[in-house]
Amino acid sequence: MASRSDPMRYRMRFLILTILAIGPSHGYDIAKRIQEVTADTIKPSPGSIYPVLHELAREGLVEEETTIVRGRARKIYRLTRKGMEYIARELDLFTEIINRILAIITEARRSLQERLQGEIGGCVPPRILEGLEKLRESLDAYIRAIREEGQICED
Repeated sequence: MASRSDPMRYRMRFLILTILAIGPSHGYDIAKRIQEVTADTIKPSPGSIYPVLHELAREGLVEEETTIVRGRARKIYRLTRKGMEYIARELDLFTEIINRILAIITEARRSLQERLQGEIGGCVPPRILEGLEKLRESLDAYIRAIREEGQICED
C-alpha cells in the first residue's frame, strides 16, 4: 500500500479511488477524468493508471469485472466495501485539510489587505485579489461537491 510519504503514488491512488467512489469505470475513463479534474496538470498514462488499479485490486480496495463493449473486452473497476471505507476516511482527512487551507487563505487575505492598506493607500492589487478569489472558489466548489454527494461522515 502506498503511503503518504510517496506523494506521487498516493496522489494517483487517492484520485482513482475518489473517481471510483462516484461509480464504476474503466481505466481510460479514469485517466480522462483525472486529467479533467486537475485541469490538465496531471495527464495519467496507461502505464501509471493500470499498475495502481492492479495494486488496489490486490489490496481488496477495488474489484474488476471484464465486460465486452463493441466486441472488445474491457475491465470495469469498482470499489469494494473495504475500498469504500478506506476512501471515506481519506476524503474526511482531505476535507479537513482543505478547510484548514481555506482558513489560512482567509487569514492571509485579511493580513494582506491590512498590510497593503498601510503601504499603498488602502488598496489590494487586483491580481492578488483575483488569485486568492480563484483559489477560494475552487476549494469552495470542491467542498460543495463533497457535501452534495454525501461524502461527509458523522464524527
